[in-house]
Amino acid sequence: METTMKDDAHLKRERQKRKLKVIFAVAMGIVPIATFFLPYVNYTFKDSTFVLSAYQILTSPGIRFQGYLISIPLLSKIAVLCGAVLALTGGALLLLKKPGLAGTGFVLSAATPLIVLMTSSSIQTAVTSLGVSNIIISYQWPFLLTLILGLAAGVLAIWTKGGEKLAESIFRIFACVSVGSVVIITVYMIVSGAPAIAEIGLGNFLFGTEWEPKSGVYGILPLILSSIAGTVGAVIIGVPIGILTAVFLSETAPKWVASVVRPAVQLLAGIPSVVYGFFGMLIIVPAIRSMFPGQTIGDSLLAVILILAIMVLPTIVSVSETSLRAVPVSYREASLALGTTPVKTIFKVTVPAAKSGILAGVILGVGRAIGETMAVIMVAGNVVQMPSILGTVRLMTTGIVIEMSYSSGLHRQALFAIGLVLFVFIMIVNIAFTYISRKGVQMERD
Repeated sequence: METTMKDDAHLKRERQKRKLKVIFAVAMGIVPIATFFLPYVNYTFKDSTFVLSAYQILTSPGIRFQGYLISIPLLSKIAVLCGAVLALTGGALLLLKKPGLAGTGFVLSAATPLIVLMTSSSIQTAVTSLGVSNIIISYQWPFLLTLILGLAAGVLAIWTKGGEKLAESIFRIFACVSVGSVVIITVYMIVSGAPAIAEIGLGNFLFGTEWEPKSGVYGILPLILSSIAGTVGAVIIGVPIGILTAVFLSETAPKWVASVVRPAVQLLAGIPSVVYGFFGMLIIVPAIRSMFPGQTIGDSLLAVILILAIMVLPTIVSVSETSLRAVPVSYREASLALGTTPVKTIFKVTVPAAKSGILAGVILGVGRAIGETMAVIMVAGNVVQMPSILGTVRLMTTGIVIEMSYSSGLHRQALFAIGLVLFVFIMIVNIAFTYISRKGVQMERD
């Protein structure tokens, strides 16, 4: 009897705790809606300050400055509206005893201020095109309140189902962060770069051979081809060296040799890009100039390829070695027992078994080669022209960095469009490598 009474009291306390969690979650989720009409963001352009609430962001056509109407991005309007709707929906779902969906609604509402933050760059670009460089964009406490309370409300809503469910949901949320980041970056790049491509023309932009911002000519074919040539050249040189080094470290190197080579390779990964650039500028460029006198100034596509080939090595070696070491010893023993030589065992058994991991290392190396900027700036020469092995070139990444500081208007938007093209290029490379890897694994299973 006494045990039953204790159990009843315990259940009663749990119900009371759950009710409190529900009340606090609903309050936290809905409180930001009460701040919908309070100062949300401050825009300071030169000596003029504009304070907008979330309601004004939603309903106002734009900000009038120096006789011009600077429109508020449509994505910002959608974000503040969705923030309010999702918060209300989360509160209603929680009262209807659907904490999982309610928590999702609250978390999504908390993410909407970040979208407003990202889209503010288009306002900054529009003001910069008017010749104003003193631009300050600051966010007020309702902005932070929406973010913090939305996350807290989501956690409390899911917590009403118990601690285990909360832990599972937190794991799921963090697992979705990477996917959400890719989606947000993709949307941001499209919103930032698509208008310039639409104004210039897709064909003129991608296949134009001249880049003259002062004349309003924006053709990036030389930049695209230079980036592809530099990446492909670095892969042709760096991948075989990296894979063979990984094979040496994991299969044939004596322990004392591996203890020297492995830290040296790992040290390459920690060297800053600017140091690689100095090395290329002081060693590789003069070497190329002396090897081809009168044919090149040294700053060239060849220098870019060599410096990128060195930079991708630590990634490829580290990932490939780890994959090779993960191959079961029984594979090697079975191959040797059949009379196969150690070298054939390595290339016919061990390397194919570690193929997916090696390919992952190659993908990471290619990603670094495509996205490298600082070292490339210092050895490429940075002249926009069709690529030749001994000629100066400008890659897409260096084009963005060199001109972003003084660009404005369509010129600035065109640089964002280059970033969009680079982003699509990297996505295509990653998808292609992933497809090849999966197809290889499927063929092995069949």
